[in-house]
Amino acid sequence: MATLTIRNLPDEVRNALRREAAAHNRSMEEEARQTLASHYRPRLSPEEVMRRIEEYNAKHPHPADAKMLASESIAADRRLEVLLDEGLISYEEKAEWDDKIARYAVSLAEVEAFFAEKRRCLKAS
Repeated sequence: MATLTIRNLPDEVRNALRREAAAHNRSMEEEARQTLASHYRPRLSPEEVMRRIEEYNAKHPHPADAKMLASESIAADRRLEVLLDEGLISYEEKAEWDDKIARYAVSLAEVEAFFAEKRRCLKAS
């Protein structure tokens, strides 16, 4: 891994980086690393993303009556992880949703609606 030293960073940039790092519970160094990595990481084309999703779904079959695809279960789980990390749901709630997802008994749209409602409650308070 390479090392990078940045000199003469404007105070307002450092302050913004510090605020973002605190908001993400990371050090300033880790926040800078994540920001740079996300900006410069190679991007997949939409076609490549779809190909990978189809390939993943083919390798992870689901029941005929499933409410979501295997690839959607990953997105659903990530939504719930965000809610858990933000303290908007308990570990017990997360476990209940995880069970529903594992049984394909819930749709991604239902998880998204739950996510949106919890985030709305956060903004309202």
